[in-house]
Amino acid sequence: MSWPRFILCLLLSIAHASAAKSAPPSSRSDRSVAARHLLSGAAAGAISNTVVAPLDILRLNLIVSQDKRGALRMARDIYARGGLRAFWHGNAADVIRTVPASAVRFYSFAVYKAALLGAVPAATASLLSGGFAGMSAMAVCFPLETVRTRMATLGAAEGVRLVEYTRKLVQSEGAAALYRGLTPSLISVMPYFAVRFGAYDIMQRCYAGLPPDDERRRLLGTLSPAATFGMLAGMAASSLTFPFELVRRRAMVGPSEANPLAAMVRIAREEGVRRGLYKGFGLSLFKVAPSSAVTFVAYEACFRALTRLAESWEREELLRAQLELEAPDTATA
Repeated sequence: MSWPRFILCLLLSIAHASAAKSAPPSSRSDRSVAARHLLSGAAAGAISNTVVAPLDILRLNLIVSQDKRGALRMARDIYARGGLRAFWHGNAADVIRTVPASAVRFYSFAVYKAALLGAVPAATASLLSGGFAGMSAMAVCFPLETVRTRMATLGAAEGVRLVEYTRKLVQSEGAAALYRGLTPSLISVMPYFAVRFGAYDIMQRCYAGLPPDDERRRLLGTLSPAATFGMLAGMAASSLTFPFELVRRRAMVGPSEANPLAAMVRIAREEGVRRGLYKGFGLSLFKVAPSSAVTFVAYEACFRALTRLAESWEREELLRAQLELEAPDTATA
């Protein structure tokens, strides 16, 4: 199966699962819930990216630096070069890339989970839904991810914008260049988001099932369950799947191997496990833990706020409809 057809199948599967769960009488309500998932996911992506942007800038500078300066000294150097704004350099472009992917990811996770619950155990549904959601978002937004990675690692002329760089890339290497490395990317995001979304959902479900007087509930209540579970889920996902991510990034900027597992074996043999497969893992975790925590906290907060707003609108509409029904009776009397 060709990759364009595979991507189409993923998109159709989301639509089919959504349609299967929607009943005609509640179609308006279903659209409202879908909009809440999409908007909350988009907001979570934008907020998370903006909050952890300084950590990402620091991480990237530590990676490319030739000397052995510590993180604190590097942060001072970045501030000296450009002030506080230097810590958010390029954040707008990163948010543009992240927002659609995050929206698709959270929405498709809800759709897949609704379709799978009842067919498989709840924990399995959470893990599979997370993996499928990650693959769906990756398939939809992969060209943006490719262009961003190419611009960051291969270099782009100063002042060249995203659209212009994309156009030149397609002209010189063809449209297929936008999907180079899709195979390892899909293989990478499947286990990553299966663990990240699945573990978070499982922990939330376990927390909700605790008795009100349980000591664990009181402890987590003081720490923010969403932040704690999000951080733990992100760290677990990154730890388990970092070698896949490394192979995926390398495939975007160079020749990709047909078998990602064979690529990992080769890297481990030639470069070692710690220096090869887990190269840069510590710095990656430095960003992933807070990013995952902020993402889930922002999503939960936005979804609750939008739900309250939707319920308020529904109450107003019901009240208005009731008043309209009572008006003719009043006029007759």
